[in-house]
Parts: sequence; C-alpha cells; structure tokens
Amino acid sequence: MKSKAIRIAGELILAVLVISIPVLIIAGTVNIYAHSAGLYRYGFSKYDISGKTGISRSHLEGVAQNMADFFSGKLLSLQMTVEIRGQQRQLYNEKELAHMEDVRYIISVFRVMQNVAILVFLSSAAAVFAMQGIRRMLRGILLGAIAAVALMALLAAWALIDFNSLFYLFHIVSFSNELWLLDPSKDYLIMMFTEGFFYDAAIMITTTIIVEAVILGLAVVLIEKTMLSRPR
Repeated sequence: MKSKAIRIAGELILAVLVISIPVLIIAGTVNIYAHSAGLYRYGFSKYDISGKTGISRSHLEGVAQNMADFFSGKLLSLQMTVEIRGQQRQLYNEKELAHMEDVRYIISVFRVMQNVAILVFLSSAAAVFAMQGIRRMLRGILLGAIAAVALMALLAAWALIDFNSLFYLFHIVSFSNELWLLDPSKDYLIMMFTEGFFYDAAIMITTTIIVEAVILGLAVVLIEKTMLSRPR
C-alpha cells in the first residue's frame, strides 16, 4: 500500500514537472517580448506609424522605450507629450491609460507565473530525480517540451487561419471591462499598435517558444543518448 502511494505521488510530481515546462517557456518568452522596446520600434517602422499618425520618428522612439519601461515598472504612468503634425499634445487619453494599466497587470501576472514556474520546475525535477532517477526526470522535461510545441503549434495554426477570433477571445478572457475597445479614428494607442503589429508579435512569440522548446527537447535527447552510450 505504501509503495503504491509513493508511486502515485511520483507520477503526480512528474505531471507537475511536465506542466511547469510550457508555463515557464511561455511566460518567460512573453516577458522578454513585452519588455523589448525593439519589438515596438519594429512595428512602428513596418507599418509606417510616423506617416500615418504624424508623430515624428524620434518621438516614436520615446514611445517604444516608454512602453518597455512602463511594463518593467520604471514608469508610474505611460503618459507623455509628443509633437503631432507640429503641435505639442499629450499622447494618450484617460481610457487608453486605464487600459494600459490593465495590460501592465497582465504582464505582471506573466512575470509571477515565470518566477513560480522556475521554483516548481526546480523542485519537481529534483523530486523526480530523487524518487525515480535521472532518466525519468529527463523524460518529464522532454514531455514538457513536446507539450509546449504542441500548444504553440495549435495557437499558431489558429492565428494563421483566423487571427481575429483568437485576438478577440484573448481580450474577452484577459479583461473584465471594455476599455480595450478603442477608436482608431482618435485613439493613438490603437493607431500605433495595429492589428498587424499584434499578428506579427503573436507569430514571433509562438515561433520563439517553439524554437526554445525544440532546443530543450533536442538537448534532453542528446543527454539521454550520451548516458545510454556510456558503459555501465
């Protein structure tokens, strides 16, 4: 009876290890991109946001950096003054600022998820190693990497087929209000960050996660083969 309980506990811990892998990779990658001013600059350049909004390229550089700093907690408010077609004005209205506070909260949740996932991964990996050995631990990590690839491949396929429905579902699930329903004719937030930008960002993030998971999986396979080739 005792050995059966230990075996069940071992399998549960292994399951926790498997789940921690995609959570860690996904949360970590989202955090990297969310805090990257380069991502926002890329979108501004690709979609000619300066030409479409009248905001100078130098001020858009500041917008990109402020966005990254805002998500990292270096700025209390995202509000800034820019020159739009020769006139100085504050860039965001109250609705946009309130929405971005909601977005920052979501980014902070991903940061917490990343930190928790690191602790869960380390502790569960150590527990599986102690209870079932290194090969079982490696197999759990490999399964976690495969799960991450499968999940991201599914989301990538969805985005390629019908990004609008995925984008809408994300907002419905993530936000408890409708502040995200902005007016592209007057709200500069949605003028600067177009649907095309979010599509590109989604593809970048999912591709990066898949590559990271594949590298992790290949590393595990290589370690396993190296171990098996050693004389006992």
